[in-house]
Amino acid sequence: MLDSGLHQGSSLRWHASGLRVLNVIPSGEPEDLSALWSACAVLQEQGYPVVILDGLERETDQAPGLQDLLQGHTECISTALPADITRPHAIASLPAARGLVQLAHLGQASGQLPLNLLYRHLRNHALVVLLAPAPLLAPVLQGVQQAPWVLVPARRSSVVPCYRALKHMFMHTGVMPQLLALRPAHTGLDPLLKSVAQCAHHHLRIEPLAQQVDPHDPRALQRWALQCLEQGQIIAAPEQATASVAFFSSSPALSSVWNH
Repeated sequence: MLDSGLHQGSSLRWHASGLRVLNVIPSGEPEDLSALWSACAVLQEQGYPVVILDGLERETDQAPGLQDLLQGHTECISTALPADITRPHAIASLPAARGLVQLAHLGQASGQLPLNLLYRHLRNHALVVLLAPAPLLAPVLQGVQQAPWVLVPARRSSVVPCYRALKHMFMHTGVMPQLLALRPAHTGLDPLLKSVAQCAHHHLRIEPLAQQVDPHDPRALQRWALQCLEQGQIIAAPEQATASVAFFSSSPALSSVWNH
């Protein structure tokens, strides 16, 4: 278990354990994204730099992201994306919808696990949060052992889409995702969390792990933040990697993601 008494000096610890990637299927609800950002801020306050690859957003000329990292633009300096924890609540967030498709293709073409290809670009960070819908996320999770998280929405009409996302991940990766409901503790056990778990047990014959977290409780938020780090998939540099070719630009377009 991670020490809950971490501080800024603890940032030295994560270098030994390597880069971790936490894979998350969003619920589509702004409150859940806000809670995820809060958990990332807690980690950065304790010395663990975080970067979010946002598969809900496409890269553009005005907002470069993962696709630009992977392409390694000629005007870019050959170094990994820098990490900054001097402003813990300024979470680095990069558009990644196109880059995730490219990442899956690069992994298949090179015979390497797609996630491992992120290492040279993001190795200055402790945690990468890969946030994307199931169809976009599944192709890059080949060979993973750590289960992705499915955020369970609060709307009853979203139970079936949530189950379908879980099923898609299970059928295409062989790993059963974990269900997570971000709800206030005073509301009691979330019925939608139970409904999605029961659907999976009935139709897939496997009951997924499920938990409920109150992101408004500071202690619960800290425990969840540390769990995000613990349950991230550990990735390392590809065996055939030579020079650390990555992407960094001092242009206003890329630097703006630091203040997302």
